Amino acid sequence: MRKRRLIKILFSLSILALLNSCSDDSESSVNSKGSDAGERDSVVVHDSVNVIDSIRIIDSVVVKDSVRIIDSVDVKDSVRIKDSVVVKDSIRIKDSVDVKDSIHIIDSVNVKDSVRIKDSVVVKDSIRIKDSVDVKDSIHIIDSVKVRDSVAVRDPEYFLGKCSQENKGTLKSAIIQEERRYFLCDEGTVMWRAASNVDVNDYYVQKSAVSKFVRLDSVAGILAEGEKLVVVIRHAERNTDSASGTPLNANGVQQAKELGGKLASNLEYHYGASGSIRTQQTCRYIAAGRAGVDTLVDLSVDTLSHMGESWYVKDADAYNTAKNSKGSWYVLSKWAYENSYSSAFYDFGPRCSEWIDSVAIPFSERAGTDVAFIATHDLLIMPLVAYISAKKIDIKYYDSKKWLNYLAGFAIVLKPDGSRVFYAVKGLDAGRISS
Repeated sequence: MRKRRLIKILFSLSILALLNSCSDDSESSVNSKGSDAGERDSVVVHDSVNVIDSIRIIDSVVVKDSVRIIDSVDVKDSVRIKDSVVVKDSIRIKDSVDVKDSIHIIDSVNVKDSVRIKDSVVVKDSIRIKDSVDVKDSIHIIDSVKVRDSVAVRDPEYFLGKCSQENKGTLKSAIIQEERRYFLCDEGTVMWRAASNVDVNDYYVQKSAVSKFVRLDSVAGILAEGEKLVVVIRHAERNTDSASGTPLNANGVQQAKELGGKLASNLEYHYGASGSIRTQQTCRYIAAGRAGVDTLVDLSVDTLSHMGESWYVKDADAYNTAKNSKGSWYVLSKWAYENSYSSAFYDFGPRCSEWIDSVAIPFSERAGTDVAFIATHDLLIMPLVAYISAKKIDIKYYDSKKWLNYLAGFAIVLKPDGSRVFYAVKGLDAGRISS
């Protein structure tokens, strides 16, 4: 019995020893793992770095007092710094950079793949600003890179007031960064949007409500202080030959002089014309009439480009085929009023608007005078008169046999506030002739 009890005691002691040995091994294993962790992915971070679920640092990076992000920056799971600092997919920064007031973006802006600062800073596919965003002093990165006041965005309402149901469809302009910009209160979104040149001209065409020809001298006579006048008219009368070398006939010379007499004033004029003799003569005889002399052959007249119907022609072969069949007056007027022969021409409204903004108004700006006066040809002017009158004036040669008279055309009053007023003008008793 004693022997059996002794065996039980010895067996229990063996079990306890075995359990104690297992516990020691387990503790040793845990310590070993902790030691391995201390040897890998070591990170030393000193001083002012705040990291909140946002920066992943790999392969022994030491960051010392070099990154401080202050004011309105929320970074979440978005910056990965690897191997001595490379920020991918948004900003790559090398060396020491000091950028101050470097980007100024105003009004409703959509910036996409459009900002690239070379050499020290490269920004790619990283900034998208839509609609009304106001960002001020929101990013301040110190040491190695300094960015201050780098993006400033203003909503159009800051300059234009509110776009609402009451004023939708309204066009307004403002001087922004020394440039006049136009905005339209969109009827669909009831929000301000940047207006295109076509939007601007279409808007003022509708506001001008042109329905008939008025005397050119009456328009020039009401020009207010600060306003500019652009006049685009057909040359005075010529003989039947339409070649560029054909001059004015005696009646045309008299017409131009008489119109000049009616335009006599203290306003300063500058003249431009096509390369043909008769348009150049028209300018000189009008200037002579204004000065009360017989002729001004030494008058400086600018020779301008895009003075004929070729401005509208997209496919010369298609146009020539139609013209040879029906005649240029027929084809051009039917395109302007009915959009016929569309394969031969550009889109009517946008093309007319483009001529106004790329030829007429730049000529006025270069001249810098009260009146910028252009003498050119009927095949250019006829579609423009149809455009500025919203097709209310009948020059439908294909139907009514009406056509543009000599010394007739259109004028634009450019006001200091950026607005425009269109007129159909005549230098003779009638703006149209019947054929």
